[in-house]
Amino acid sequence: MTEQQFISAEEFREFARKVLVQVGLSRDDVGDVVEPLVYASLRGIDTHGVRNFKSYYVDTLVDGRIDPQATIDVEFETPMSARANGRNGPGLVAAAWGMRLAMEKASASGAGMVSIRNSNHLGAAGYFAYLAVEDDMIGVSMSGHLYGDGTARGMAPVFSLQPMFGTNPFAVAIPCQKQPPYVLDMSTSVVPVNRVEFAKDRGESIPIGWCLDSEGNPTADPAAAQIYLPLGGARDTGGHKGFGLAMIVETMTALLSAGWAEEDGSYAQDKIAHFLGAFRIDLFRDPTEFKNAMDAMMDSLHRAGPAPEWDRVFVPGEIEHEPEQLRLRSGIPLIDKEVADLRELSERFDVQLKLDSRTR
Repeated sequence: MTEQQFISAEEFREFARKVLVQVGLSRDDVGDVVEPLVYASLRGIDTHGVRNFKSYYVDTLVDGRIDPQATIDVEFETPMSARANGRNGPGLVAAAWGMRLAMEKASASGAGMVSIRNSNHLGAAGYFAYLAVEDDMIGVSMSGHLYGDGTARGMAPVFSLQPMFGTNPFAVAIPCQKQPPYVLDMSTSVVPVNRVEFAKDRGESIPIGWCLDSEGNPTADPAAAQIYLPLGGARDTGGHKGFGLAMIVETMTALLSAGWAEEDGSYAQDKIAHFLGAFRIDLFRDPTEFKNAMDAMMDSLHRAGPAPEWDRVFVPGEIEHEPEQLRLRSGIPLIDKEVADLRELSERFDVQLKLDSRTR
């Protein structure tokens, strides 16, 4: 028998806020870093939650790869849109700021769209789309990165083994009346980088078909994964669709935000770019009627006969909703690496850490 470590959402919030203030992040911004991580971990999206706190955010703020004091500058604006420069600040902060601005514009004009260049890792894209749901809006979030000269690890376009993209995720969140909100959160690759890293953290293999090694061979070893396949995999199984979606995300994020430049005839991008959108349902119909229709669509899908290995049909957002209810009561389960990371931060920044140990 071994012990499983847990941390409550509130304890992680308090701990993470104190650490982020010590690394120089504004008190006004710490919530925008912490809340997407809590959202992901509570909903069972462990690849984008607590596990990323140290390596993706604290370490990069400490070593200067991300500027904790960055301000977001609006470079162009209309009543329905804005183009902004994230100034190399935390991507979570930029995306939350962008969605709030998009919702503000949507409240006034019906639709709001914000593109942001020169930013960093977005985290769980679904969190930012989800922000719009409570205001009876449909939320959209995207994050894109294209490496003009290629990169060592990333998604390769169809017809190539050269990694060129990040995994270019996008998300859509739609309110329902009685059912949990619809939340589609997906990478345009077969799998996001974080999920492969998480398998490595747990000492697990990955399914053949997710990634290739540096020589283009299928691999089950997460440490060897370098070439991420586009959604659909190879050309004959639909990989051109994932490739095409990745280009759309790149267009909506980096190109709309002017986050790229042509240097010596080649494409160059100034870090990661985002797109946030919010659209009022009442542009089309009464929101309550619409949400009732969403419930009816979901109920219809729930009545479909499940495959033998499943006991029901899940629509996007439902699989994550159920762990959220459980983890709000029992806490967020941690793997050994996450425990070690949090304890190291606790010691380094002299911030008390409260974990709950249970036998499993």
